[in-house]
Amino acid sequence: MVVRCRVCGRTVDVAAWSREHEILKKASDDPAFVCDACQERIRAEAKKDLPT
Repeated sequence: MVVRCRVCGRTVDVAAWSREHEILKKASDDPAFVCDACQERIRAEAKKDLPT
């Protein structure tokens, strides 16, 4: 299944055997997908903004 990242627009081929594929398959016609690179960037920015 080929999906487009909602953040950067990159297209990603999700393997049919992955858990993520099952989740996206059950989603609507236009699933909300964020690629691994964007997920890491968002996680790092959120962690940086946390008070210490």
